[in-house]
Amino acid sequence: MASDAQQVMLAHSWTDDSGIDPTGYWMAEKLDGVRAYFDGTHFYSRAGNKFFAPPFFSKHLPKDQPLDGELWLGRGRFQQCISIVRNQKVNRADEWKEMTYLVFDAPKLNMVYEKRLEYLKSIMPSYGKDDITASSSTSLTFSPVPSDKIPPYARLVPVQKCLSKAHLLRELDHVQTHGGEGIMLRAPRSRYEFKRSRTLLKVKTFFDEEAIVVAQVMGSGKHSHRMGHLEVKTPDGRCFSVGSGFTDAQRDRPPKIGTVITYKFQELSNRLNPRFPTFVGERVDIKWVDYCKAYKPPTLKTATSAKVVSLLKQNSLVFQDLDKAVNANSTTPVLAEGDCKDDLEEDSETGSSGDTRSDRNLDGLATPSSSTQSPTSTPVTTTDSSVTISKRKRSSDDDNEDSNGSSTKQEPCRYGANCYRKNPDHLKKFCHPVKHARA
Repeated sequence: MASDAQQVMLAHSWTDDSGIDPTGYWMAEKLDGVRAYFDGTHFYSRAGNKFFAPPFFSKHLPKDQPLDGELWLGRGRFQQCISIVRNQKVNRADEWKEMTYLVFDAPKLNMVYEKRLEYLKSIMPSYGKDDITASSSTSLTFSPVPSDKIPPYARLVPVQKCLSKAHLLRELDHVQTHGGEGIMLRAPRSRYEFKRSRTLLKVKTFFDEEAIVVAQVMGSGKHSHRMGHLEVKTPDGRCFSVGSGFTDAQRDRPPKIGTVITYKFQELSNRLNPRFPTFVGERVDIKWVDYCKAYKPPTLKTATSAKVVSLLKQNSLVFQDLDKAVNANSTTPVLAEGDCKDDLEEDSETGSSGDTRSDRNLDGLATPSSSTQSPTSTPVTTTDSSVTISKRKRSSDDDNEDSNGSSTKQEPCRYGANCYRKNPDHLKKFCHPVKHARA
């Protein structure tokens, strides 16, 4: 039901100094899809809005047991996913064939998480597999469904037991290196709660939040004929610019005034403004009024926690066999990322949030190649012709990024070899040449 969808279980954040030992928790990749609650008949968003999925998409999903999961196209394809789920035209139903409903829980099953996981393994394979294997369905409680009753477009999100904090950080590093968002942690033997729960934790090296668009500002240089950045406002009244992360198509048809967007950032300044905010996408699955009611403003304690975690720089074993993970070397030294030293409030000189691509298959959760993406899946955004785009010149490197959100050629940093920035995105976008003195 729509009312249940509006109260789905939400996560708190895990940080390196939170005091919570992740050992024994269940790990899964945090997906950049659209949250969807299936009530046995329809899919609903967190805002309670119905998604008009074609009938074939929900074939063989249980009618008597609601599911919680995400509609997912692949890493880095959030905007395309949004475009498909909000379009209600029947002639675009084929685009749903690219979609997968990745399931991570059965909310109404009054059992501990491990039992709920057993149930899900009995009705669908894990992502990247077509059959319910004997090893995944060895349950005394639930019998696996026949092969002809397996949902064709639904798969279970793979999970793995966390062995230590070092293990968690290796998995996080691996997922984000391959374009993923982060890791979700589920407490062992926990129950499903229709609220934000301490038994569900999200682990990322960046923060993300929502804001509402209050103005569109024309760009300069190559973007002089289109949107350069958006002026946005948070529920607690903080206003700032978001100029990075947009494609050319999104700059040509930017989010309307009043649209809710998601942006990500690395830290907060001492004035509590996000540093290096980057556009992630429009949010059609939440209502601004509801988001404002549940919003908790950041504090100076949040601002001084510059980094969520320190990453381990070595190959990781995300979602591989547990016995291999046991043999992993967990004594690799931690390399902390450097912090920026000033409090620049603008979002210039932030590197773009271009996705890291790889052909490596991580238990099926591999980033789709851009050459395999259907042209019909191009993000569709709308704009209101009555909205006037302000003509304001803005000298910012954000307006000079390429259409895919990242620079194809490194620009020289204005600080040169003396640059103090250690931000990985900054280092990707800017080079730091040494200026030789004249003889």
